[in-house]
Amino acid sequence: MDNLQTTTEQARGTEAKKKTVSAVDKNKPEKIRVELNIEKWPGIWQPAKAHTKLTARTLERQVELKDGGRAVSKLIIGFTDLGTLTTEDQRMFYALIRQWEDAGKPVGKPVYFSDRLLSRLLKKKGWGTNVLTAITGSLRRLRTIPLRWIKSFHKNDPASSQYEEEIPFQILGDLKIVTRKSHGHVTNQQGYFQFDRNIEANLAANYTKPLLDEVFLKLESEIAQLIYTHIDLVMFGKTRYERCTRELFADLGLSGSSYRFKSNRRQKLERALSELRGVRLNHGVIKSATIEETRDGKDYKVVFTKAARMDQELELEADLAEPIPVVVNHYVQTKDALQLQAEELVSYFHKVFHEVNAHLPQSKEISQALSLISQYGLSKARLAVEFAYEEAQKTNYSIQHFGAILSYASRAAALVDRQISARPQRPVAEPTPSAPRELLLKGERRLNSLTTEQHRQRFDTTKAALFQEAPFLAHRWKEGSKLHESMIRSRMVRDLQVECMDLLPLSLLPTWYPLQTQNLEL
Repeated sequence: MDNLQTTTEQARGTEAKKKTVSAVDKNKPEKIRVELNIEKWPGIWQPAKAHTKLTARTLERQVELKDGGRAVSKLIIGFTDLGTLTTEDQRMFYALIRQWEDAGKPVGKPVYFSDRLLSRLLKKKGWGTNVLTAITGSLRRLRTIPLRWIKSFHKNDPASSQYEEEIPFQILGDLKIVTRKSHGHVTNQQGYFQFDRNIEANLAANYTKPLLDEVFLKLESEIAQLIYTHIDLVMFGKTRYERCTRELFADLGLSGSSYRFKSNRRQKLERALSELRGVRLNHGVIKSATIEETRDGKDYKVVFTKAARMDQELELEADLAEPIPVVVNHYVQTKDALQLQAEELVSYFHKVFHEVNAHLPQSKEISQALSLISQYGLSKARLAVEFAYEEAQKTNYSIQHFGAILSYASRAAALVDRQISARPQRPVAEPTPSAPRELLLKGERRLNSLTTEQHRQRFDTTKAALFQEAPFLAHRWKEGSKLHESMIRSRMVRDLQVECMDLLPLSLLPTWYPLQTQNLEL
């Protein structure tokens, strides 16, 4: 009986272990395999936002040979009028490797791409001219920036010969970009690329190292990107790595004046290290990343410790075993119907003008769309977009931003009103003030007839009601803003034009109320 119970417990343990492993594999991020020669030289890439002078940079390493000689490897990174290789180009290089792998790893054949595809691989937020310019710039630099690989061998004997070989190359051996424009605006870019034959041969021969590209692309700090790829390589088989900041910055190719003093280097590293803590590596997790002063006080050193992924998951399970705290749901951040209409209108604008089906509306666009919808309604606002497109075609005006629609809204609304009034109407016994124009004038007259105190009270009441319907507006409200005051005023007019204002019978007035009946209008 005991043996049967033990066997059952072992089976349950094995089954639970299999479920845990399958869950881990399911959440395991995908990898790409980066060419190892380039990965050994993180100094190739410079921070994209650095303002360093463009000049040729030389990276050098020496290796002592077994026979007493030495081998020197040099990598010279040039520049062109497009600049030099940056961390943005490093991200593009990894995205192209992902595309090459997804295409079946062809050798000697080009790989086709599109701007939308590269934007998705790079995890770009939104879509616009700046994204398209960044993608095109990185592709051009990877194709045109010259690199020179120089290897030399020296022996101890001074009379012996010295050998040196030089290989000039670019990261991309071939590139073609086809751009489609409409009315002077770039709407689409496609083409093909091919890696340099030496890089392609190493990729095909698996002379590579695995890299978690999804983890890398989530890093925001440029120095964090450089450090991540560096320690992912040097910490293979190690659980601890430390390096003085001066030597670390030299490894990363960071030699500008802003990195001269140790205080500057520490300031640059603190943000990067805070972003790297707990980040997955290809062979573990960065458990800690700290910076501390050296014993002589002349520099700081960075200390990285790595933990196995299973250890990190066990720590996470231990944290989850503790009582779960109460979660406060922020319902204020929930999108209401009015905001959804505004986002729909902004997306419709980008679809009409720029042929973009997937657009992430910005806060300024949403505020402008809310103003337009609150004043004219969603249907008229959509017609304003179409009216603006037709008018812009006539004048060859290239509209780029949603805000330009506001100048066309009044004319579009007037056109709609004229079309409605031109339609044959069914005869009715008595005219009703239900026409949109008449209602609008009625609300304007009632608003203008209010006293200053009545206007202020109604303004505050309307603003409170609008904040209750659209709570997110309360966080964006700005006193004195003409846009916000226009939204409140439009809402007041809409309320007044349908508000019931019944007359008070004379019999209900008190006897002391001063009334001159001869002045009343019949």
